Amino acid sequence: MRTSLRTSVAVALTAGIVLGAWGYASRKQLARQLACYRVGAAESFELAQAEIAWFESSPDRKVRLEELVRKWGTGNRQFDLYLARHLGNAACTDSLRESFCAEMDRREELPARWAHYWTYRTPLEPDQQIVSILKYLDTLSTADGSKTITWREVLDLRAVFQLTGHRPARGISPTNWREYYRVWQETRPAELPHVARP
Repeated sequence: MRTSLRTSVAVALTAGIVLGAWGYASRKQLARQLACYRVGAAESFELAQAEIAWFESSPDRKVRLEELVRKWGTGNRQFDLYLARHLGNAACTDSLRESFCAEMDRREELPARWAHYWTYRTPLEPDQQIVSILKYLDTLSTADGSKTITWREVLDLRAVFQLTGHRPARGISPTNWREYYRVWQETRPAELPHVARP
C-alpha cells in the first residue's frame, strides 16, 4: 500500500515538474495565445485595439504579429471582424499590415475572405470605393519615377484584385505593386463586376 502511495506521489511530482518546466519554456507562446483570445473576447472594438497594440509594440513584435495574423480566419468571427477593422484603421502599424499580407500569401483561402471583410468596411459603397482606388492608382502608375504605395493600399489592391476575378497577388508589396497592377490592367474585365456591401 505504502509503495503504491509513494509511486503515485512520485509520478504526481514528476508530472508537476515536467508541466511546470513546459509552462516556463512556453510562457511567451502562451502569453501570445492568451492575448489573441483577449482580442476575440473584447467587448468593444476599442478594447480589442488596446489588446492588438500589445502585439504591435514590442521588440519581439514580428513573432507576436505572426501569431496574431495566423489566428485570422480560424473560426472566431468577432476576432476576424476586429482585426479586419483594425487593419483599415489609422492606428494600425505597417508591420501588422505587412504580416497580414504575408499570411495571405501562405494561406490560399484568405484573399477571398479578406475581400469579403473589406467590402464591409469600405467608407464608400464597394463599387464606388473600387473606382476611387483605380483612379488613384491609374494616376500613380503613370507618374514619373518610382512611386510606392502604403501597406494599407496594398491591402485595398489585393481586395480589388480578388473582387474582380484576378487572383495572383502573392508577393505584392508597396514597391513592386506597379507590375502587378499592369498585369491586372491587361487581363481585367472590360466592365467591372458589381460588388455590393454584404
